[in-house]
Amino acid sequence: MVDFYLAMFAVIAFFLFLLYLGIDFLLTKNGANPFLNKWAKKTVWIWLPFYALQRLIKEVILGQK
Repeated sequence: MVDFYLAMFAVIAFFLFLLYLGIDFLLTKNGANPFLNKWAKKTVWIWLPFYALQRLIKEVILGQK
């Protein structure tokens, strides 16, 4: 029963986050670029290590540019 409540919480939290993103997009002035810049700065800690690992493998280990 706990798994069901946890799954429902995750689904509800996901849809609330999507709603928050939609409202934030509508309230951001000057279109999509400032919105995407703001969210790129907020989420850089998520995607930057994966990008850095890809560059490390490509440039250092495989020797490509």
